[in-house]
Amino acid sequence: MHQTRDYPPDEFRIKGRVFRETLKSLTRTFFADVYRQTGSYAYRGLLWHAFTYGFQSALERTDAVSAFVACDDAELYIHDEQLDMLWLCPRSVAISDTYPCNDTYIFPPSFSWLYITTHEHAQGIGPFFVRAPSNVVECG
Repeated sequence: MHQTRDYPPDEFRIKGRVFRETLKSLTRTFFADVYRQTGSYAYRGLLWHAFTYGFQSALERTDAVSAFVACDDAELYIHDEQLDMLWLCPRSVAISDTYPCNDTYIFPPSFSWLYITTHEHAQGIGPFFVRAPSNVVECG
């Protein structure tokens, strides 16, 4: 049986240049509207504020969870914004080992969609789900 952890095992961790390039693609794909409006990809220090402050729209709460569950990508990136860490894992590891204790961004290598859990989940903020603006691929 798979042991549950707060984060995926280190064997899945992405570091260095690939880490930075992946995060650059993530921000440019999903947070370009925030950058155009504010000059920064992360409004008030956090990427997900794009949705709570109305710079971009996203599915929220149960609609976000349903959209995420409908996506069946075999591999997923997991980015923890507070820890500034990134993993690329099989879906089974990504889903079983990730918890919404920090601001966590989950997305496939295709960057076709993004699922976000927030540290304010207990206060009813998030999760969020958004598709890439030019993406025509549908999940499920």
